[in-house]
Amino acid sequence: MRILILWFLFSPLFLSACARNSPYRDQSDGKACEISVPETMTSTYRESAAALEKEKCPTAVKVRIVGQHPYELAYVEINERGFFVDRMQVESALEMAGAPFDSKNGGHVRVLVFVHGWHHDASAGDKNVKGFHEALAALSRWSPNDEIRGVYIGWRGDSLALPMFRFLTFWDREHTSDEVGRGSSLYEFFMRLEQVVKGEPSTQNRLVVIGHSFGASVVFNSLSQLYMQRLLDVVYASGEMPKFQGYGDLVVFINPAIEARRYMPFKIVLSDYVMRQQTPRADLSNEVKPVLLILSSEGDWATRKAYQAARIFSTIIETHRPADSMGSERDQGPYSKWVMKLKAIGDHEAFKTHEVIHLVSASKTPQPKECPPLPKEDFDRLLRVSAEGVDQGFPDSGVVLKPKQGITPANLPYWNADLGKDIVSGHTDIWNLNFICWISQLVESQ
Repeated sequence: MRILILWFLFSPLFLSACARNSPYRDQSDGKACEISVPETMTSTYRESAAALEKEKCPTAVKVRIVGQHPYELAYVEINERGFFVDRMQVESALEMAGAPFDSKNGGHVRVLVFVHGWHHDASAGDKNVKGFHEALAALSRWSPNDEIRGVYIGWRGDSLALPMFRFLTFWDREHTSDEVGRGSSLYEFFMRLEQVVKGEPSTQNRLVVIGHSFGASVVFNSLSQLYMQRLLDVVYASGEMPKFQGYGDLVVFINPAIEARRYMPFKIVLSDYVMRQQTPRADLSNEVKPVLLILSSEGDWATRKAYQAARIFSTIIETHRPADSMGSERDQGPYSKWVMKLKAIGDHEAFKTHEVIHLVSASKTPQPKECPPLPKEDFDRLLRVSAEGVDQGFPDSGVVLKPKQGITPANLPYWNADLGKDIVSGHTDIWNLNFICWISQLVESQ
């Protein structure tokens, strides 16, 4: 009886506190809203573009920024059951991403996809929407001959709107991120997007996907089986060994809220098919670039502390045995299933491939004014080693990359590393332009 009384007393409060569950981008005609941004590039450029979008066309499914640094941005929303909110959004985004481009000046199409995480959505004015504007504007500024196109994947990142209760939505939003990613709609969109952007074998077009926090969980759930399939395609290929392909050109997880246990199949299949000498095996010895980056900030308390605390309540009644890197259960080792269920994928030391990624000097490394591709010789060298006693950073981005001792990144298509606070200071500070430039260098350099 007391429970019923409490329910009747407090249910109106919780029902009124529910976060919006209807689409933010419900413009019916699907036409692009054209926004002219002042010609002078300033530190408030992204605020100008995002603010003008919110003022002029907050429900637009597609935005075209014109001016000194042009780009296009489309929105696709997925509901809590993993279905498209409106297929018109999908067709509009695909039309934009796959539109013909005149490359007479030597440029190509660059499509950047972003999937937001917890507490965010596709509303005009959302901090992630603002940050995405900034990233697209920077890419346009650095590559004036290229066509920059962005796709923002929105889902319901909060179920309660009251700030004091939002942290209680962790388990609900974790489950929802699984549902959104495992639904067939997002996978359909990813496959069609790759076809319209990268369909021609000779294309120079680029396709990069970034997933943040639970948004990384969304992407992982959608594409994990595809990665397995494409690795096995290399294993069983006949004739000349093909180059290993992930999805698009690169997928990046930033501060991913994904339990470490979910990565074990990737580690097992790499151990089983890359390190073995007998056939069938995958020869990845010629690989240079990664196809998947898993990056977690040293200052990310959300996945390093809060995530573990929340996961305790999800796993405390379960029984666990360790599993070694070959997938066999045993009584001891670094791959305790209990630990892997508590820790996030970017916080498990046994999965790390690199030392902490940082800037040459946090106090002396400016935001990049330009970010061109690197010559092959320089690029290959910077991917592998840092000169003895001297941190050699990537030009322009200033990022220093150093493999962990005994690991050869050229044989590893999946990289997992911590990011220094000078690059990503915490959980939500993910739009550092040095970082965006470095991602661009990984994709564009040959």
